[in-house]
Amino acid sequence: MGKTDEAIRDYDAAISRDPKLTDAYYNRGIAHAETGNHENAIRDFDEVIRSNPKSAEAFYNRALTKMKTGKYQDAVEDYGEAMRINPKDPEAPYNRGLAYLRLEKYDYAARDFSEVITMQPKNADAYVYRGIIRVYQNKEKDADGDFQKAFQLNPGLKKKLQPIIDDAKAKVKTQLKDK
Repeated sequence: MGKTDEAIRDYDAAISRDPKLTDAYYNRGIAHAETGNHENAIRDFDEVIRSNPKSAEAFYNRALTKMKTGKYQDAVEDYGEAMRINPKDPEAPYNRGLAYLRLEKYDYAARDFSEVITMQPKNADAYVYRGIIRVYQNKEKDADGDFQKAFQLNPGLKKKLQPIIDDAKAKVKTQLKDK
């Protein structure tokens, strides 16, 4: 039995002694998410949110778990709530941007990555994602500017990401030809 499974058993015992131990639900939710038991993780985060509706961490981690199960719209809502509670945390808009990208809501995704860039101007990944979104929006010049900035911040990204960028550009060109 692994340490995570042992931790889950310990949290189970703590909760059975005191069902109002919000931290135990939260930590057990994290442990369930780590083991891939997403439904139990979501239930634990639900319990934390019922007890403490201002827990940005619970909304954020529930959203991460929902992303892993393909519930992107639900994740968007939870990330939004985490952002409302803790507007200075760049992780929630970053991940909400990823959810919007999966939903092909490019304007919203670009807005979230722009917000991340405002908070963290040296976040190369945010520039890359916003660039990819701009490719899909047919804003190639803006996209190229984002890619240049990302590669300036992290030169190692270019070799790794150039094939992905080229594929996105080719996909958009094919879609435009088909119209």
